[in-house]
Amino acid sequence: MRNAINTVVGAVLVFTAYYVGLLIVNLTSLPVPGPLVGLLLLVGVLFAFPQTERQVARAVTFPLKHMSLLFVPAVLGVSIYWSDIKANALAIAIAIIITTSFCLGLTAWLTQALLNTKSTHKTQLNNINKNEGGTND
Repeated sequence: MRNAINTVVGAVLVFTAYYVGLLIVNLTSLPVPGPLVGLLLLVGVLFAFPQTERQVARAVTFPLKHMSLLFVPAVLGVSIYWSDIKANALAIAIAIIITTSFCLGLTAWLTQALLNTKSTHKTQLNNINKNEGGTND
């Protein structure tokens, strides 16, 4: 019984965040999707109240395990536009390759920059500790 209650509480939190996100976007005319705002609200709730993580996890486990079923309507919907896709296949392929390469390159560059910053910071801490006679764990 307690598991069922936890699942319902988690589902209520997820759906509340979703609909509050939609409401915020509709009231403020923000140029972002309502579900994204709801997701950010849910993340905020999870950070503010870590004990709710268990309930949310119980509620979303089943849909996440069967996510592929949720994509079937979208894949079938794309088939309506198959003639357009075929006509523009080269442009679509080039766009996918260029944007994917750009995103991977940007991510690699940013990761390298952050790792270098962390390494430099750690070296500076070690030098400070050596000068003070302390140790850095």
